[in-house]
Amino acid sequence: MRPADPAPFLALALLMAGPAAAAETRAFVLTTDFATGGLSAVSLDTRAVAVDVASVHSDAVMRWYGGLLYVVNRFGQDNIQVIDPAQNYATVRQFSTGNGSNPQDIAFVSPTRAYVTCYELSDLLVVDPSTGGTIGVVPLAPFADADGIPEMHRMVRVDRWLFVSLQRLDRNAGFVPTAYSLIAVIDTQADTVLDVYPIQPGKQAITLTGKNPVTTFAFDRPSTRLLIGCAGAPGALDGGIEWIDPVSFASLGYAITESALGGDVGSLAWNGPAHSYAIVSDASANTALVSWSATSGTRLGTVFAPGGFSLTDCALNDRGELYVCDSDLLAPGLFVFAAGADNLLAGPLDTGLPPYQVTFDAPSEQVLDAPPQGARASLAAPWPNPARGAARLGFSLPRAGTVQVDVLDLGGRRVRRLAAGERAAGAYALSWDLADERGRAVAAGVYFVAARLGPASFVQRLVVLR
Repeated sequence: MRPADPAPFLALALLMAGPAAAAETRAFVLTTDFATGGLSAVSLDTRAVAVDVASVHSDAVMRWYGGLLYVVNRFGQDNIQVIDPAQNYATVRQFSTGNGSNPQDIAFVSPTRAYVTCYELSDLLVVDPSTGGTIGVVPLAPFADADGIPEMHRMVRVDRWLFVSLQRLDRNAGFVPTAYSLIAVIDTQADTVLDVYPIQPGKQAITLTGKNPVTTFAFDRPSTRLLIGCAGAPGALDGGIEWIDPVSFASLGYAITESALGGDVGSLAWNGPAHSYAIVSDASANTALVSWSATSGTRLGTVFAPGGFSLTDCALNDRGELYVCDSDLLAPGLFVFAAGADNLLAGPLDTGLPPYQVTFDAPSEQVLDAPPQGARASLAAPWPNPARGAARLGFSLPRAGTVQVDVLDLGGRRVRRLAAGERAAGAYALSWDLADERGRAVAAGVYFVAARLGPASFVQRLVVLR
């Protein structure tokens, strides 16, 4: 079952809103000619480019976190390179993910705790990025196809939950997509895999509508939904950009199909449901930057089509500017467009080697809610979960305030009110006998405990079994 409307889960949106991000000032661009690699930096104010400020691997992606650039050096290098722009782009740390591991992404919980996906492993690595040490693993082999490797790729963290895309490609048949792809959900407080559908035997992940998820995740804050692009089989219009509900842990189907986009999805830049962007490649392997609408599920137009398989990445900054990487070996450059209007603002900007990936100096889409500092209200997870007879939970208040704790069904309708009114500062225990307001036993299924604790809002998920 899935909620028909995300509006009832506004409490989750309030939870994830957090403080406004600091204004972005720089773009960072990974460059490559597929033999060597570099890093260039662009001033967002002047668009002046500092070329080759650091050397990186020719096959790399990057994340910005805590004032540092984390470069994931992929096939053939198998390490994470930490670059400090404040120290003249010096490499302050570099640590291995294991020979032949082929790391793909890094996602952070704190400066001393992060996760690394590796294409050649069946375990998700838990690392301390401040030292480079591996401090644990989360096994994902149960989600692999017959070759034993799940092909874990991109990640995004929504509060305590880490979402990991699993492509599930058949290595014995040329890395073609298998029957389905998945999103594994990791509880970052316990380093365990969440069972998103406990009624089924074994632990379940989110089954995607499309196959072969290849893009980074995007997040639509007003609806509290994620998006990811699924390319399917190369050359076949069998994928699309898909909605994921991080509350009910379910796919909500396509926001737009590859057939409507006009090609295989390669990159995604979210600018809201009315007018967003994607890089697609057609049957002749020509890439194009297109605008599209999730509201209508249609392609709005072609923004940029230089010809050839040359467009590799696009990203939006907080100034409403869309940066696009054209990695054509003969005429490469970085282009800047006005989001929404689609007109060219600048470019091609010379980045030295051809640009491959671009990001900005603010927390990227992988971290959607950093835990606030200091004393704060909290809602404990219900226990046991799943529950058959009764469920216990609790909440805490750092100072006196008004509280309201309700159990909601998947449609956002109130099933039972557990607490309401003024409370003094302190910790409180609650229980739910799995009955509604009239004392009738509720049906088996997924429920949500939604709490307003002073100015803060929280949601916890609870599965009822019968």
